[in-house]
Amino acid sequence: MTSRSDTAAADVRADAPAVPGTRYARTAAAAAAVRRRRPLGLWRLEVLRVVRTKRWLLLFIAYPVLGSAGPIIVRHINSILSALGADGVDVPTDLTADAAMTSYVGVSGQIGLLVALGMCAAALAVDHRPGLAAFYRTRTCRPRQLVLPRWTVCAAAVCLANLVASVIVWAEIRWLFGPVRTDLMLYGIFFSTIYLLMALSLVAGAAAFLRRPVALFGTALIALILSPLPRLWKPLRGWSPDKLSSVEVGLLDGHEPGSYAGPAAVAVMLTGTLLALSVWRIGRREM
Repeated sequence: MTSRSDTAAADVRADAPAVPGTRYARTAAAAAAVRRRRPLGLWRLEVLRVVRTKRWLLLFIAYPVLGSAGPIIVRHINSILSALGADGVDVPTDLTADAAMTSYVGVSGQIGLLVALGMCAAALAVDHRPGLAAFYRTRTCRPRQLVLPRWTVCAAAVCLANLVASVIVWAEIRWLFGPVRTDLMLYGIFFSTIYLLMALSLVAGAAAFLRRPVALFGTALIALILSPLPRLWKPLRGWSPDKLSSVEVGLLDGHEPGSYAGPAAVAVMLTGTLLALSVWRIGRREM
């Protein structure tokens, strides 16, 4: 049993000021730093996962860096081919702004979409590692806490990279090919963002039934490849969400923004449905 003298001595040591340089002072300073540290919640954890693993760097290389090169290459393609000595290649001389946008959508947009799908698949593979799955499941109260922070932070990073790339590309087109309407740029960014959210929701839908990141990525990619099939049926031709994949090119070709309202509405409903399915299935799935 502890005597009263021992208890009093311990109280005196606890109340005594820490001498600088001693082990007790270093321990007290570390404890104070931990108390001042911001608590690590689920949302902050996902933000740190994107930032510290340099995944954001892949997005910004795929979207703004590669995207900004497309309009410049299209504008100066003849000079580039002449410098490379490609004399037998026939290149149209009347390339317009829609050709520059096509180069962005066909190259940077596709590469960026693949990077986004892979990034989202790695984040939504909740049960891929049983140890981490048990750790997260025992520290969350609701199934949506396992899905929504991961998907939302990933989607925000992808949409931000797409926004930066779109603004750069539209500015280059305005500079190299002449003025373009500002409302077309805004509509293009808005509808392309909806398409990206729908594409990432396909990964969430795959996560409702599969566990491995490679399986999630492959399933979402196959679903995107097969997404134009409903357009073969004439009543669904104007409602297929895959029409949004080249919305910027269509707007520069003269299509009205209202013609993309139906596909955008279908994409929004599909996104909400797949996210709800993912939350419901993952919350009831055994590890």
